[in-house]
Amino acid sequence: MRRLHIAIFTESGNGHVYPVLPLCSELVRRGHSVTYATTDHYARRIHETGAEPVVFSGKPPSRELQEETQKFFSLRPDDPALWKISKAHQTYRFAFIEEILSQLQRFYQKRVPDLVLYDPPTIVGRILARSFNCEVIQASPYFARYKRFLYRENGEFRNPEVASEYSKALDSFLSAHGVTTPDNLWHTEKLNIHFIPREFQYGEGPFDERFCFVGALLNRPFTPTWRNGCGGSPIVLISDLSGLHNEWVNANTIYRLLVQALADSEYHCILSIGDSIDPHSLGSLPENFEINQRGSHLELLPHAALLVCHGGMLSTLEALYNGVPVLAIPTHLGAEEVAYRTAELGLGVQLSRSTLTIEELQETIERMLNDTLLQSRVKEMQRLFKQSGGTELAADRIEEFMGQYAG
Repeated sequence: MRRLHIAIFTESGNGHVYPVLPLCSELVRRGHSVTYATTDHYARRIHETGAEPVVFSGKPPSRELQEETQKFFSLRPDDPALWKISKAHQTYRFAFIEEILSQLQRFYQKRVPDLVLYDPPTIVGRILARSFNCEVIQASPYFARYKRFLYRENGEFRNPEVASEYSKALDSFLSAHGVTTPDNLWHTEKLNIHFIPREFQYGEGPFDERFCFVGALLNRPFTPTWRNGCGGSPIVLISDLSGLHNEWVNANTIYRLLVQALADSEYHCILSIGDSIDPHSLGSLPENFEINQRGSHLELLPHAALLVCHGGMLSTLEALYNGVPVLAIPTHLGAEEVAYRTAELGLGVQLSRSTLTIEELQETIERMLNDTLLQSRVKEMQRLFKQSGGTELAADRIEEFMGQYAG
């Protein structure tokens, strides 16, 4: 295979960047040149894979918009306020893309890629691929879109009004940049790689040879920092619930419920809060609790008996890959979709944060940790995850694609 220049474009966020890092390493190992458009926050991680970070910067959303966006976590799809907030975010989003597009064009005009890999929401990748007339592949850390539905809620496929409105705006924006295909909200490419196992994908078909499910890509590098001090007690790992970062320090929040539910229990509980929260702001914690700020979940999960999280795809796949069942307390629709699928397959439990009680948490956690059928289903899925092909299959399909379409 000739040496390729592969340009990667994803959203900023752990759930979008981390799944791609092992693929970057594999492509570099095979002799390809990989560039990755990113922010300063992820540049070092990307550099460690051997890929070259192409750092861009853009104006952040206003405080008002950030506050409005937080309301997404409490709104249902049929709430009229949703479209108002969506439209404001859409306006900002398109302006942000215009801003970073000019920066990226200057770089890639001097180093035109052979192939663009882009996360579906990251339409700047599609625009640049069209601009430079290069081959293009979708690379997604999420479910493949099923037919023409935007998402599913509690097993039912839905397209809210905001989806139709956004679809029209997206088509118009892309058309102004030379991408004239219709229905871009549901657009797929000749090859679409998804970083989930096929067994975790919902929907019977129509996933033909254009769709490649490679499983969770979790062999990214990390620096071991954690020391196991559980003393033989089962470990319950409580992950930061995306979208609720500020609630760590507030009284009567979901985190306080978890602490109260598990205080002085037989379990060793790890609050994984990241390094953006001052641990002293949490106050005094029970003796069976520990705070984790720097240890990678890839280091902790092999020792855990249960993961409590918001149901994000990355957190969920990391747990199941390590044979750990998931108690999901979703914070938004995307997480609800993952949490529902996890529960549907019998690999975990989904709870509603709006009605959560200490008693419900205690009963659910005890039941899950003593459920041998749940444990066996998770172990079977762990086996299937590890047979999905991983980074090697993803890289093979990319090279096969380029050999077929680019000669």
